Amino acid sequence: MLDENRWNKLVERLSGNLPPDGAFSRILACYSESHRYYHTVVHLKHCLLEFDEVKKFFEAPDEVEFALWLHDVVYDTHATDNEEKSAQIGTEILLESRCPKMRIEKITDLILYTRHGQPPASYDGQLIVDIDLAILGQEPEIFQVYEKNIRAEYFWVPAESYKIGRTKVLERFLDRPSIYMTDTFKKLYEQQARENIMQALRALL
Repeated sequence: MLDENRWNKLVERLSGNLPPDGAFSRILACYSESHRYYHTVVHLKHCLLEFDEVKKFFEAPDEVEFALWLHDVVYDTHATDNEEKSAQIGTEILLESRCPKMRIEKITDLILYTRHGQPPASYDGQLIVDIDLAILGQEPEIFQVYEKNIRAEYFWVPAESYKIGRTKVLERFLDRPSIYMTDTFKKLYEQQARENIMQALRALL
């Protein structure tokens, strides 16, 4: 799944050129940092697996795939600008590969959508956000491991503060009319995601 040949071909389709030397290794090294427990190569693989299943629905699948590769390349739980920094690294790689500016701008927007702020207007944006949140709708055992790994990434937050903050995050998902924005992901994961989140909230009590 995390195949350098796949990566090289992706960048070549986007820019007409191969990526700069070392870009693939740099990305994998970032996702392998020791402070990560959830935002790792496993998360990246899962995102790409979800992408492959729905690839036919995208207007610009190559831009979306590149955004997925880069969306968590920077991850620091003390920071609030991880997506912006991730997008900047993606921009640097694409500029070195002489990718057209319009494609770079679209990819930047797609990466920034994974901040999970305002709902994306584009269908591609909605799908990439749903892919990033697919973990919420996995089988309970997988979701429980996810919750433990998120806590591990925020090990430095005191227990009571973490409980309050995590409760707010999870409740925001439940307060949405639907957790997922696209019909495809609603059918796949909506019901299970709501059950998982309610269980996680009970565990935080």
